[in-house]
Amino acid sequence: MTENKWLRLASLLMMLILAFACKKDEEVDTNLYMKGTLAVKIPSHIIVGQDLNLNATGITLPVDSLSYKWYTKGFSVDSVMGNNITIKAPATTGNFTLSVYISHPRYSTKSQSFNTVVINPESTESFGGVVKGDKIFVDTRDGKSYHYSTIGNLDWFTFNLNWKGAGNPYLLTDALGEVYGRLYTWNDARTACPAGWRLPDNNDWKSLAAQISGNNAISFDNKWTGLGAQVSVKATLNSVNIWKYSPNMQFVNKFSWNAIPAGNATGNCRTYLSRGEYGTWWSADQKDSGNAYYRYIFFDSPDFPYNFADKASFGASVRCVRDSTPVI
Repeated sequence: MTENKWLRLASLLMMLILAFACKKDEEVDTNLYMKGTLAVKIPSHIIVGQDLNLNATGITLPVDSLSYKWYTKGFSVDSVMGNNITIKAPATTGNFTLSVYISHPRYSTKSQSFNTVVINPESTESFGGVVKGDKIFVDTRDGKSYHYSTIGNLDWFTFNLNWKGAGNPYLLTDALGEVYGRLYTWNDARTACPAGWRLPDNNDWKSLAAQISGNNAISFDNKWTGLGAQVSVKATLNSVNIWKYSPNMQFVNKFSWNAIPAGNATGNCRTYLSRGEYGTWWSADQKDSGNAYYRYIFFDSPDFPYNFADKASFGASVRCVRDSTPVI
């Protein structure tokens, strides 16, 4: 074999070795894994058509050249690029899934999916079973409307207060506040009702019990046997029962009081418990310097007993009340 042929063969062999080495390097590079925990805050529930901001964070390596692609079928766009995006919720109610894929030229792709429930509190098809009635009060502080019923000599809100000047919605999710109202500490609840209305005290609660029971005098410190079922409503949210099922509970919804289980909160309304199982409502009266009374309904009992809790940290619902104006 001539010298030139040997040189050509050697050059070809060297090129093959280099090509193989480069391929190995590429394979190693693409098998690198991203570091960090992908975090995206997505509310458990959102309202039809609302703006939804999504911000994907948490990837610590690599630090640059990351590409974010969202798959948001059913929302205002089916897909969109960017780690911080704003899209509109679907115009229809239901369960929806959003996914984000994070890619990089040299790292394996990382992805995660999230679920949310789209609701429409203004539609009886979405928030069903409640009886609104024809008496309406408009809170001038925020323009929210509340239906109310005249029960004896008192006007009662027939929905829980949802004033954003205090308290928090369940799971810090505003959409749930539109259905369940907000949870307030007693310290906030005592001044949360709009002008002309008040947080009901023990005497107001006793007046309600008397009307529910057929004008029977009932003390506050009583478990109010059977009265919880009298004011509870068999409500649904996207066709799912709001109250957890129990054969012990019947739903009469007298006076359209619309009792639903908004749950409660601890830790200054930051830890949320028992939605679907408990409805809890503050009284304006204190038990002692650190505690105040509230009434509650448990899904597995038709009663409407009372309890007490820390005024500064426990969160319960608020039903506003006022003296009714006699019809002349």
